Amino acid sequence: MTIKTTQLIKTIYLYLAVTISLIFTAVGVGRLLNIGLKATLFPEAEKKSYYECNQQPPVACAISKEGATADQKVQIDALLKDYDNWKENQSGDKCIVPARQNNLIDSLTMVIIALPILLIHWKFIKKEKEEKEIA
Repeated sequence: MTIKTTQLIKTIYLYLAVTISLIFTAVGVGRLLNIGLKATLFPEAEKKSYYECNQQPPVACAISKEGATADQKVQIDALLKDYDNWKENQSGDKCIVPARQNNLIDSLTMVIIALPILLIHWKFIKKEKEEKEIA
């Protein structure tokens, strides 16, 4: 391999690494901005966006203990208990906050990993350009 070919491959690698890192950094920052806007300015927009929050509660055809057998009464009590549990855990902040935190962690991880890679490779590109200008 000639020096020019090696230099070309190195240059292509550096610019490719910078481009990919820049994309990941931009996506991570965009997601962080999205989370921040939904949490502060548009809280209603966040409520419909998580699957866990949209699960349907346990239902039954008719809930009445009148004329029900003992076994049916136990089933109705269990259903009502399941409904109360669903209402407590699958609505409001108990549902949205964990999903928001998961998105926040994903976005921060993306930025924390991609930004240093971007900066390091950009530093190499600047150093390479300075060496070309001196020569």
